[in-house]
Amino acid sequence: MHTRTQWVSTALVGLFVVLAVVYVLGQYGPPEPPQPPTPPQQQTGVAVLTATLTVAQEIPPPAMATPPTAKGAAVLLFDPTTNTLNFTLAYAGLSGAAVAAHFHEGAVGVAGPVVQTICGPQNQNPLLGACSTSNSGFLTGTWAVPAGLVPTLLNGGLYLNVHTQLNPAGEIRGQINIP
Repeated sequence: MHTRTQWVSTALVGLFVVLAVVYVLGQYGPPEPPQPPTPPQQQTGVAVLTATLTVAQEIPPPAMATPPTAKGAAVLLFDPTTNTLNFTLAYAGLSGAAVAAHFHEGAVGVAGPVVQTICGPQNQNPLLGACSTSNSGFLTGTWAVPAGLVPTLLNGGLYLNVHTQLNPAGEIRGQINIP
């Protein structure tokens, strides 16, 4: 039996996946900002975070051959009672297949170290295994955030990026923020 918190988290993840798809595919423009949490979320303390990934945010700048249409969007739900972060990252229009995706620690405009691999080589202990062999896709999973990184996450100090063969340092990047 699912608890009310699990049901609400699952419903929100589903809603935000749909919004991320619409945004990434560009059919209707960017999603509306998430609405304030409903009373059950306020009781559980679940935080909704988002990230918009673009070529322009990547440090160092990607290769000139990177398509200007490369982009991504992520919706993340953080549960402070368990330090778990449920996430869905959608990306499209990359120069080639994603070879890795990561959570990094770093301020806006600053390249920082990888704190968790989402997908990529096995020697990086990815949460989801190898990345898709396509230049677009979805990455959905759960990360147990180390306690020392929780304040960094909640204060905009982490970012997501997706790497390709053409841009091994990263092709698109987006800072994780509470909207």
